[in-house]
Amino acid sequence: MISHKHKCIFVEIPKTGSTSVRAILGKAWKPHLNLWQIKQLMETSWTEFGGRKNRLMAALYLLQPEQRRRDTGRKQFESYFKFGFVRNPWDRLVSLYERTEALQLRNEMSFEQFVDWIQYSSATCVHSSPHRYQVDWFVDADGNMLADFIGRFERLDEDWAFVAQKLGVEEKLPHRRENPRERHYTDYYTPRTRDIVAAKFKVDIDRFGYEFAG
Repeated sequence: MISHKHKCIFVEIPKTGSTSVRAILGKAWKPHLNLWQIKQLMETSWTEFGGRKNRLMAALYLLQPEQRRRDTGRKQFESYFKFGFVRNPWDRLVSLYERTEALQLRNEMSFEQFVDWIQYSSATCVHSSPHRYQVDWFVDADGNMLADFIGRFERLDEDWAFVAQKLGVEEKLPHRRENPRERHYTDYYTPRTRDIVAAKFKVDIDRFGYEFAG
């Protein structure tokens, strides 16, 4: 999402505290875009009002030469603070399974069946743009990092405090849509399903240094 008020871009990876961050920064014009998609949007379209207000200005903006629009959008993108959060893949998969909103997969299959399904799927969320790994949300088409800061869900309050200071925001992060869970994420797994997740999300596990641990 793009927040012109705070001059930032927030990467909304499902089940990493996105709802809580949006409660402070506002609703996304086009939800669940990765940074590369947002960069392309800013380089081609009028984004100052999120594409909803001042339609006349948006239409006039499209009359400008393409290169001028791209230069304007690129400078805006580069000047904004770009951030998001990631989560331990084993824990995130349990949260996706136990989610209380949207598609409630726990009512359709066992957790072991869910892991088997994820093993062969191309994405871990139900949106039009698939993202196989969490790191996919932060890089361009060539794999170059576009984010200025990637925080951890495991230390969400601490990392949000850093982001809030950068943005000049004083509000603490509210905890929204917490999925109630009686068991630790490690209790959901068998050795087989643990290894499936380790192989499926090796890129994220290696990139962010995650481990399967209590």
